[in-house]
Amino acid sequence: MNYVLQVLFILVLMTIGYAARKRGVVSAVGTSEMVRVLISIIYPCLIFSSVTKLNAQELAANWIMPVMAMAIAGTGLILGLLAVRCMKGVDQQRASAFLFQNTINNYLFLPLPLVMLLWGTQGVALLVFASMGFELVVWTVGVFLFNRSSKLAEGIKMMFGPPLIALIFSMGWVCVRDLASPELPEAGFFADLARRLLDLTYFGAETVGKATVAVSMVVSGSRIAALDVSAALDKQVWILSALRLVATPVLFILLLKQVPMEETARGILTVIAVMPAAVTSLIFSERFGGDSDFIASTLLVTHLAAIVTIPLLLAWAL
Repeated sequence: MNYVLQVLFILVLMTIGYAARKRGVVSAVGTSEMVRVLISIIYPCLIFSSVTKLNAQELAANWIMPVMAMAIAGTGLILGLLAVRCMKGVDQQRASAFLFQNTINNYLFLPLPLVMLLWGTQGVALLVFASMGFELVVWTVGVFLFNRSSKLAEGIKMMFGPPLIALIFSMGWVCVRDLASPELPEAGFFADLARRLLDLTYFGAETVGKATVAVSMVVSGSRIAALDVSAALDKQVWILSALRLVATPVLFILLLKQVPMEETARGILTVIAVMPAAVTSLIFSERFGGDSDFIASTLLVTHLAAIVTIPLLLAWAL
């Protein structure tokens, strides 16, 4: 039941964006501007506030988490490439969208409440750390999927946008904070001021970053509102949905069972693997150019179908 309620919550947030677009509260231009703010400011704040809650020892001890997260993405990419090769009449925009959707899933926002319920704050920290693997894939492979027709230098420039810079900076911050920086004196005006400023920085980043989920869902709902309903009936939408919700997670979970690791880590990776398509795919499509109608349709279908597939797959795997 908890799995179902989580997915329903995501759908409710999308419905808010849908209603806002239909009633004229949000326009097409407004949706695009929200995407820019999300990628440039809000999402980087979420990355910083999440990563800096970990310490350097946790990063070193659980190195396998982001590696296996990249393995989830790699499994989806390989199956997506095979599917695109078998399908006929797929143009580059559609192929890029198809590959991105099966490579990147809803790896953080949707599993977060479930992981917190099952494994507490330790599980949340591991989930955030695992998400680094996806972040690296998103801002490297993901950018190039939408930018394959451009020059390599342009692709690299797009890749090193605010989110990837925020991820690199955050990991460096943690290492310097925990391994290289000297301890501040316990007392003194400047030491107290430094601590207050540091606490304010963490608080500000966390407050802004918390808006990521809500803004992403509103953008997705707004984009879905502009869809032709018949777009959801596209055969390729359902092929992608079957790959994303069944084939990719089942194959990865079977592979995961062969990897020796701590059970909590295995459980968290299993939860990540069964999640539906990533809302960030629509953000990428709006920002970098892509088949936004196809992406919005697959978001709608995979999140609706996930109400059934998530409980079934987790009952089998956990």
